[in-house]
Amino acid sequence: MSTALRAAQRGDQDAFRRLYRAVQPRLLRYLFVLVGEAADQVTAQTWREITDGLGDFRGDFQRFRGWVTVIGRRRALEHLSGRGSPAPVHAQQPARAAGHDDAGRVAEPLSADAAIALIGGLPADQGEAVLLRVVMGLDTRQTAEILGRSAEAVQATACQGLRNLADRLQRTVAAPRTADEPGAAAPHPAPGDR
Repeated sequence: MSTALRAAQRGDQDAFRRLYRAVQPRLLRYLFVLVGEAADQVTAQTWREITDGLGDFRGDFQRFRGWVTVIGRRRALEHLSGRGSPAPVHAQQPARAAGHDDAGRVAEPLSADAAIALIGGLPADQGEAVLLRVVMGLDTRQTAEILGRSAEAVQATACQGLRNLADRLQRTVAAPRTADEPGAAAPHPAPGDR
């Protein structure tokens, strides 16, 4: 992708489209957790700024993803401060399809929306560290720079977030089924009820 980045900086529209397709889904998921339904608007503002500054950007594709994330996060914080929120907040979870429960969703591979919803339920610092490391694909150093924390603190926070996610998934899988769900065992009558 670094080759596409250099070509896009020279004005190659196909190369820019490749960059956009490589980064946009991750960026949109990240921003959705920060600003909810305003993610499309914030993402559009982010790409306008990226387009304006692309010629001056220096670095490879990994640094480009970090640069895009910094711009997107700054735009999200500006959006949140404009409506009176003091800091990034976890947005509402994406709407579930009718008839899907948590246990059913975990029995299948998690969809991207379900995974983002789980991450969005973490404490804010853990959620953002996991989003930056796993969803955006940034390394620990880049994540630390974006969050203004030490690399060790980011590593510990991301690990705690991943442990919390694993615990939540485990609890969801182990949740007992109710009697009216398919495959649920019928309750045994009490000895005096026969």
